[in-house]
Amino acid sequence: MASKKTSIGAWSRLSQTYQIAQKHCRDALRTSGLTQPQFEVMAQISDEEGIPLTRIGENMNVTGGNITGIVDRLERNGLVKRKRDGEDRRIIRAFFTAKGKRLYQKATPSYDRFLKSAFGSTSDAELKRLEKSLTKLKLTD
Repeated sequence: MASKKTSIGAWSRLSQTYQIAQKHCRDALRTSGLTQPQFEVMAQISDEEGIPLTRIGENMNVTGGNITGIVDRLERNGLVKRKRDGEDRRIIRAFFTAKGKRLYQKATPSYDRFLKSAFGSTSDAELKRLEKSLTKLKLTD
């Protein structure tokens, strides 16, 4: 178990890093008008067109209600559409509209530059270790 002093220092650094990263992420997405959660939802749709909303929520570690709110705003802005699954009507899938796909493609280069500036000097192995460490620290509600 880490000492209290070490734990406080690590927590402080993690909090500062998060705040700085959020600012840079907002700056990267500003011209698109998307929030980071909206961009993350769109990135998942880009990876798997027709992805179930429940899977998006699981991947983002947020509640179904949270995903519903994000997708509601994206749908209201004409960027995504929802469709019930043809075989299992309980499943709701998310798809891009043409407008949404264009906006995602326009926003991606700026977001990629943000990621490169944040992690450009970090190897894949280092990022995997960081991800593993952060998962180990994961706090639950």
